[in-house]
Amino acid sequence: MLLKKLSVLILTLNSLVVLAESETLVFGDYVGQIYSDGSGSLGKRFDPEVTMSCKTFNCEYNRSNSDANTSFDDKWSFHIRNDEMTDEQKITVKKYAWKFTEEFGEIRMTSSISLWLRLTDKNYESLCVLGHDYPGMTAMIRVDKNPPLETKENGCLQLTKDLDGQLRSGSKITIRGSKFPYSGSETKVIDLGGYSEMSDFLRNRRR
Repeated sequence: MLLKKLSVLILTLNSLVVLAESETLVFGDYVGQIYSDGSGSLGKRFDPEVTMSCKTFNCEYNRSNSDANTSFDDKWSFHIRNDEMTDEQKITVKKYAWKFTEEFGEIRMTSSISLWLRLTDKNYESLCVLGHDYPGMTAMIRVDKNPPLETKENGCLQLTKDLDGQLRSGSKITIRGSKFPYSGSETKVIDLGGYSEMSDFLRNRRR
């Protein structure tokens, strides 16, 4: 479900106020926004009860200011963009690794790698370990307890129907990659909640 509203963005650098139209996304327990420039996000609806034991400023602020359309910080970030020269539509998605603690709430993990999806072409979608760029080495992914998959040297592999099915039914994806100039690998676990809702929405927006 899409709900249109106006979001006020204050640019403090030059004291300009810009009105940008946005649409609220609501898919069951998952909510988000898409803005007029094609950027947006989708995450699980924020539940204040989950963070009651957390006393940090961020937790208290979120509890005081959340509404039915507020999501947790651990969410899918996407961009639907039309190339300025070719008018080619490009659809990309990124997600970082987060963890949750009772004391501090949501914490984004410090990492050189993240999950990246390219959903531009229905005939060839890609899944990548973004940040992996060590020459001669490949990255790896694993959805839950399914067999691990090796990427190409660029950190990407085709998002096949079988892999898409794993992502839809899975709860987490483990990614491993190496960021140049360090050959040692880095491994992170990323929550897959909302993948089906996010990917269905973006694929329906595909031209």
